[in-house]
Amino acid sequence: MFFRFGVALLLVVLISLAGTALEKRNLELKRVVSRQSYRLEILQEQHAAKRVLAQQLGAPGRLLEQADAEASSSEKSAKPPRPDRSRDRKTRNNSSAARGKSL
Repeated sequence: MFFRFGVALLLVVLISLAGTALEKRNLELKRVVSRQSYRLEILQEQHAAKRVLAQQLGAPGRLLEQADAEASSSEKSAKPPRPDRSRDRKTRNNSSAARGKSL
């Protein structure tokens, strides 16, 4: 009688240990899936941002329109260039004369 009771108790303990092990494994797998879904969301957001950037950089028509608009606005705001007056000025030979005296 004692033997049957011991076997039944052992069987209950083994079943409970197996259930606990299965529960732990289930929770571990849920954590892995949760981490993977979080990483997937991050990668999807990065992918969307990269696609937007690629569309912005890959639109030559829009880029040319922007460049033309910037060029026309800079032409309007630019001051007229000043004439080159370096030829009209007299050259100074003081520096070469000072060097000649010191030698």
